[in-house]
Amino acid sequence: MSTMDHLECPLCLFLMSEPVTASCGHTFCRRCLGVYVPSKCPLCKERLKQRELKITGNNVLLIGVIEKCCPEETRVKCQIQEKLRSKDFAEALRIANDGLQSASVHDDQSLKLYRVEANCGLTRFTDALADLNYLCGLRPSWTEGFFRKGNVLQEMGQKTEALKQFHHCLRLQSEFAPAKSQIKKILESEGVEVPEEASVLHLVSEYLKEPPPITSLSGSQGPEGLIHPGGDAVESNGRREPYQGSKVKHDTGTECCLSLCQAVSFLPAAEEDEEMMMRKEDGHGKGGIIHSREAPLTVSDFECPLCIRLFFEPVTTPCGHTFCKNCLERSLDHNLRCPLCKQPLHEFFRARKYNPTVVLQDIVTDLFSQELTERKRIHETEIAELSNLTKDIPIFVCTVAYPGVPCPLHIFEPRYRLMMRRCMEIGTKKFGMCSYELGKGFADYGCILEILSLERLADGRSYVDTVGGSRFRVLKRSQRDGYHTADIEYLEDLKVDGSELESLQNLHDSVYQQAQDWYQRLIGRIREQVDRQHGSMPDREENIQASSNGPAWCWWLLSVLQLDPAYKTTVLSLTSLKDRLGHLRLVLEYFSQS
Repeated sequence: MSTMDHLECPLCLFLMSEPVTASCGHTFCRRCLGVYVPSKCPLCKERLKQRELKITGNNVLLIGVIEKCCPEETRVKCQIQEKLRSKDFAEALRIANDGLQSASVHDDQSLKLYRVEANCGLTRFTDALADLNYLCGLRPSWTEGFFRKGNVLQEMGQKTEALKQFHHCLRLQSEFAPAKSQIKKILESEGVEVPEEASVLHLVSEYLKEPPPITSLSGSQGPEGLIHPGGDAVESNGRREPYQGSKVKHDTGTECCLSLCQAVSFLPAAEEDEEMMMRKEDGHGKGGIIHSREAPLTVSDFECPLCIRLFFEPVTTPCGHTFCKNCLERSLDHNLRCPLCKQPLHEFFRARKYNPTVVLQDIVTDLFSQELTERKRIHETEIAELSNLTKDIPIFVCTVAYPGVPCPLHIFEPRYRLMMRRCMEIGTKKFGMCSYELGKGFADYGCILEILSLERLADGRSYVDTVGGSRFRVLKRSQRDGYHTADIEYLEDLKVDGSELESLQNLHDSVYQQAQDWYQRLIGRIREQVDRQHGSMPDREENIQASSNGPAWCWWLLSVLQLDPAYKTTVLSLTSLKDRLGHLRLVLEYFSQS
């Protein structure tokens, strides 16, 4: 598929005009969405919010790409749009006709569509209808085109013929609301009552004495070669057909819009249909230029404005600007505004639908496959580095954490938002926790925390439930993207046996009983607060050397006792259970006396 194929609107198959990227990542002409804003994306069926889609800005990057690929077409179309907006229809018509005669303008089909609008403004409906017949002949599944034909016929007073066009729209797209509305107006003007619960398609079929509509099933085939491909765009003679519904088999050279069944007839198409069909078949001339011309695009046209690298998972914001997904997320950690235009992105951030812009991904994949492969390799290398749990592990500088002890966190700083997101995305769900130490930034010893759950709030903050794991010693300090990192080595208790183990067991049992006595003496509000924040005291363990971190109750007790963080870190660093129990005995004696 060529670059220009990617730049066609999936709905009308014209070169995109004012491209709008929906939250699902698919892009359409604003003109197409202006006729009928669907409740679901026509391509991926994801639910769309119509109010948001109407206020979504044009895709700035795609507009630039289209202007670079088709400079003359873009210039002419801009001139026509300006004249149409100012209702100078005669001048718009003149520019469109000049463009159609110009050898440097290749997209004559889009210009014919603009000529339709200009002729309608001048009430030259016969000329408008001729162009619409021509365009609909090339696009037999183009719902909007048949809807426009119906409107023109209605303006000409041909209500029955208009009704047939609107009826055809519903055969192509059963929920096309504008056609339903026009059908109701025509039927009511003819004295036909239209109940609210009635099927408009069946009602108009009965009025026109049509056979019942053919049910659209994936892969099913109706009469006269009518094919229902299930809704997606398909290839036909090297060119895609629109997504909506059916595709009619026909012979090259026909001069009329073909009916989907014998009872529906359409008005003759423009005289140049036969010539245009032939040009479309062999891909030559203006009509086939989309398949024959390569776009003069470079890698620099697809660089993220934040990281200045080739886009990786490009995401388009509601204001129309595009960034790498990771770059945008990092920017929103600091400020909920677009990095370029500063438009507020609070709703966009709250929804967190960072779906890649499909058309940009496709263009980059086709044009710059080698560069994209290298970009992916760099990304995978970065992920591998982040996944290493001994080298450059992220360090959260806050408090002393302990093995097996829960540690709830409230994340609000941008650097720690980034840290949490990376831990979740790469799948480790782990990071180091150290207390602050003057002069070093953080202590020499800490504990790995594992994320159990993460609740994101609408303003970007999050509540994170974690639990302590292995202890570690810091070997080397560093930083990454604003937060601390460290190379570490893990700590394990030294095991003993024989008489040493017997002596250690006796010491353990003695200190455990001492701790339990202290815990039992806690009464009233203090006991409730300890149980609520730290849980009840763990039971005595049969094998005191089963865990590399020793008995769990030791760490529970350290987390409960109000001790200096530096002293707690010292106890955390000990790899001798005997030494740790000795410290706890002294502390319990002190608290018992006070």
